Amino acid sequence: MNTEQYEALFHKMRDKLYRYAFRFVKDGEVAEDVVQDVMYKLWQKREEADEIENLEAWLMVLTRNRSLDLLRKVKDNHVSMDEAYTVSDQAPVPDKLLETADLMTLLQQCLNQLPEKQRSIFHLREIEQMTYEEISQMTGYNLDDVKVSLFRARKHIQRMVSKTNTFGLYQSS
Repeated sequence: MNTEQYEALFHKMRDKLYRYAFRFVKDGEVAEDVVQDVMYKLWQKREEADEIENLEAWLMVLTRNRSLDLLRKVKDNHVSMDEAYTVSDQAPVPDKLLETADLMTLLQQCLNQLPEKQRSIFHLREIEQMTYEEISQMTGYNLDDVKVSLFRARKHIQRMVSKTNTFGLYQSS
């Protein structure tokens, strides 16, 4: 991997890696540190990068592992999920944020009720737009398990949303 290839990959992946790290560490500065660590590791292994079958999945695994390592050292971090999910390649339009605030609150409630496995797979598929195969490769779950977990997560969210009235308030059954 040459310098130009590295820079192109860095610009392509940095926001995705940041969002993924932020999902774990819930702190912007720490997530940036995680991305820097991961990209530095890639730079150190640039000679071997061509041998890595799926470089994007490899970077995501490194990001997850580095984030979890940091979490073991630091406890009691908490940031609302809508902050994590509004991070994007471009600054969000304020009007759009206001329109989606209720939906993000509902989504956060739904996701908080999911088991970690389903929540993680849902994030990788729906937020990071990874393929089933990439998720399977990254998490180590077999392809059928990924599909079933994603199906169950979506069904749970669908049930929760259907219990919500037009004002966005949860109605218990």
